[in-house]
Amino acid sequence: MVRLLVLDSVAALFRSEFQADEAVQRSRHLLAFSNTLHRLSHEYGAPGVCVNQVRLVLPALGIAWANQVMVRLMLKRLVGQVQSDSRSSAPRKLEVVFAPHLPRVSCLCGVWEEGVRGIPDDHSDLQPPGSL
Repeated sequence: MVRLLVLDSVAALFRSEFQADEAVQRSRHLLAFSNTLHRLSHEYGAPGVCVNQVRLVLPALGIAWANQVMVRLMLKRLVGQVQSDSRSSAPRKLEVVFAPHLPRVSCLCGVWEEGVRGIPDDHSDLQPPGSL
């Protein structure tokens, strides 16, 4: 059974398929897409995660999409390396940006071959790129 639905680069699909003068049509498709994701999530009890790379923290797909999002998380790559066993990973900061049922908190994590794992809080020296 599927336990998680991950969709990568959703914004790229909607930006490339519609011209600037097709905003209403794009909004309709975004809402239909969002409704389908919500329906599948409820029907199968599996959360849906839409991943987009961002540089500015702006709603890339506009207000129509921004209002469909239930939880917004930000994952930032930090400078440095952290060790797990004999392997290293670039550290990352995972932050709750928006969630009506969660506080705005963050944690450190790393990505290794076996998956994502938390990093203890004793790595307070880690910084985002360009902030040194």
